[in-house]
Amino acid sequence: MTKIEAFLKNSIKSLGSITLKDFLNIVLYHERFGYYSKENIIGKKGDFITAPEISQVFGEIICYSLLLSSNKLEQTKSMSLVELGPGRGFLIQDILRTLKKLNLTLYQKIKSIFFLEKSKKYLNYLKNVHTKTIIIDDIGKIPDNYNIIFANEFFDALPVRQYIYKKKKWHEILITLNSAEKFIFSTAKEPVRINYFFPEDPVDNYTFEYSEYMINILSFIFKKIEKYGGVFFIIDYDRDTNQKDATLSSIKNHKKTGIFDDLGNCDISHSPDFSLIEKVCKNYKCSIFGPHRQSVFLQKYGINERIDYLIKKNTALSNDLLLQKERLIGKKFMGDIFKVMIITDQQQKYNFF
Repeated sequence: MTKIEAFLKNSIKSLGSITLKDFLNIVLYHERFGYYSKENIIGKKGDFITAPEISQVFGEIICYSLLLSSNKLEQTKSMSLVELGPGRGFLIQDILRTLKKLNLTLYQKIKSIFFLEKSKKYLNYLKNVHTKTIIIDDIGKIPDNYNIIFANEFFDALPVRQYIYKKKKWHEILITLNSAEKFIFSTAKEPVRINYFFPEDPVDNYTFEYSEYMINILSFIFKKIEKYGGVFFIIDYDRDTNQKDATLSSIKNHKKTGIFDDLGNCDISHSPDFSLIEKVCKNYKCSIFGPHRQSVFLQKYGINERIDYLIKKNTALSNDLLLQKERLIGKKFMGDIFKVMIITDQQQKYNFF
């Protein structure tokens, strides 16, 4: 039994049950024993790999899309780059390198670079990304100016509550113990009061996953973009709202595991609902592009041409580069599973997609 398991079982025995949100907060973010306190969880030797870890071309294409889709950026006097959950900072490094090479004037307008990162394991990596790096633990600390914001596989890692729709009432899904002291899901007897963000007219047994923290972050960012201008890239898993089942999943060593297996040593995530993100955005005067499949986005802005160019420059890397491209746009990999949504202000003209 891991220390996290023992801690959770003691809590449940005392309280009777706990919410999924509290369960995930402990399993993932406990300061000493939580999953994100561990070393080397990202990459080939870790449990999962993100697009910037697969290929530098991912960040390059995002930079291309920015430069190609708005000729108004250079009119901005100064701007900040912001990344939510940057990990080791590879994405911003690739974007900065590309921007500096292609548009030095715009690169020099970057006032500061903010990383919203709570895991202390990544701080040394992030501090070395740029001389203007500022690491924050509160989204409220990003500045009142034009911001270009990136959230790549960020929202899927946020702890969520789960609610199930039964007989026209919503009930929260809880975690408790069975007679053998094994973790199990249970359903609260009393229905909950719903809010604006709950699905309308769901089918029976539909499971809704909801993070108030996500709503708060989105609302803050959209309000900031509405007032000061900016661009917000969201790249993540996308929930299929036609499916009523929960999307929670666990992974270790790049293989799926049970949700309650080896707690504290497996990554647990869910698929964010892009229609919910859009619902939040509609409360503000912002424009939405997408969501589009990651494969569509990357091919639209030149991944095929970029990989072909790199192969011509170094034919010895041909197989590696083609494999990287397949991992990013292939249907069996990230291509169709991940979606890209871009939110901008309406004060400037943008032409994404």
